[in-house]
Amino acid sequence: MSELAEKVPSSWEEVQDCLPDSYKWDIEYVTTRGAGGNDTGCWTCTPLQGSEPEQIPLTIAEAPVVLPVEHQWPPIGGVNPPPDPRPSALIDCRTELPMDTIRDLFLTFEGSMGFYVLISGLLQIIVSDTFDTTWASSHLPHKYGGLKVCYITNTMEPSMLQSSVATAPRAGLSIQTQTSRLSSATRQSRSTQSLQLNDFVEARVSSTSREKYAGRIGLKVSKAGQPYLVMSSHVITEAILSKSFFGLNRDPMKRLQEDWNKNAEIWAGNTKIGTIEKSFDYAAEYYPTGFNHDVTLIRPSTTASVADIESPIGDLGWLCRDAWSSLRQQPSAVKILGPTETDRKAKCIKCNTTSEAIIVGEGIFLNQTAAAGAKPAKSHDVSTWNKFVSRAVLYRVNPDFNPPNGYSGIALYADGVREDGTQGSGIIGFQSFVQRSGHTQNFNLPEGPHLEQRLREGRVAFYGAFQVPDELRREYSIL
Repeated sequence: MSELAEKVPSSWEEVQDCLPDSYKWDIEYVTTRGAGGNDTGCWTCTPLQGSEPEQIPLTIAEAPVVLPVEHQWPPIGGVNPPPDPRPSALIDCRTELPMDTIRDLFLTFEGSMGFYVLISGLLQIIVSDTFDTTWASSHLPHKYGGLKVCYITNTMEPSMLQSSVATAPRAGLSIQTQTSRLSSATRQSRSTQSLQLNDFVEARVSSTSREKYAGRIGLKVSKAGQPYLVMSSHVITEAILSKSFFGLNRDPMKRLQEDWNKNAEIWAGNTKIGTIEKSFDYAAEYYPTGFNHDVTLIRPSTTASVADIESPIGDLGWLCRDAWSSLRQQPSAVKILGPTETDRKAKCIKCNTTSEAIIVGEGIFLNQTAAAGAKPAKSHDVSTWNKFVSRAVLYRVNPDFNPPNGYSGIALYADGVREDGTQGSGIIGFQSFVQRSGHTQNFNLPEGPHLEQRLREGRVAFYGAFQVPDELRREYSIL
């Protein structure tokens, strides 16, 4: 409906009238004002009910469409909440939040795990199911820097594919379904003689284990002439945490502090393809705690096994930090690097379309490490807080991944200023997690089948990809 772009925002209701009846009354145009006084807008859609929800486009009349995690606003409290603590210092939801603002947010909403800053002007505070939302709704502000504040439970999930008979399945996938999909992926994965970009890569406890965790080969990079494969760290850590031990060292967290090669093997198809060379998530715990980038490098056993892995985009670089931060300032043409379907002959997402994905916000997570010491968080300065926080770009895909799981590690790229100062295509990050929209947040709902059913019936709100590590951008070349 790009031909109606001139009607937004002044006559957005006319555009709404042209939408399908299945969601036309669940969508509205929202205008936000940034710190510079500039008004920007987007559509926001409340997720629909039903197990087979309709596809919601990425843009309508050239304005992006945001699907938030379903929430309640304003939060219901017993007394009037305090006013906006930053009434004259508005937060621009389309630009990077400075670290002092992030620090103040975590100190104001103490006990939160992180938050989503959506381009619709919504600040979704991520909390655990033990967080006292009743107290917070009365004693904490409902607006912060002009952004609407709401609380959502932590339902983000890593987007790996899991096959396991010994552990519980992820919400929305039965053990049988997971096993079937991963077994099929393994059978269809290319041999080590012809591995290609976005092929499945697995982390296994051992060659005989039935526990398999799969992601994708996101990229091949090199340093000093040595090639490496890029994959998601959480695919490996989930395998390590699932490993059963008898006798000593039963604590799964201790295994993450050891050499990961002692507790996990890296496979593609039916062959072990290499060893873990370096992870950029040295403090990783249970996902997403300790995941600053969700990136690990694999040293292949032989260069011949990865000879066919190459970028389909010539002269591909790394998007620089400033360009990454500006992705939300306009509808960006974000793309998936290479095909994502298991069967290469089947219809797949093309890597040269401009409407493949769109940025809808930024995710910020508190990953406090041992650097904090015994001092409380509020006593640390902004420079130390840089070690506590990880950032992720939030994006929607159309057509959506089906199923949403199984795409961990795929690379996203966009055009802009790159790390070397040139203009061109640059990597943004690697797919890490999926956030389902769910239904209206009910904080009395415990974990279990009721929660899993609600998540199954909710559509995907967005996906997340963490920032590329500085060291990877500056010291490694893309092949």
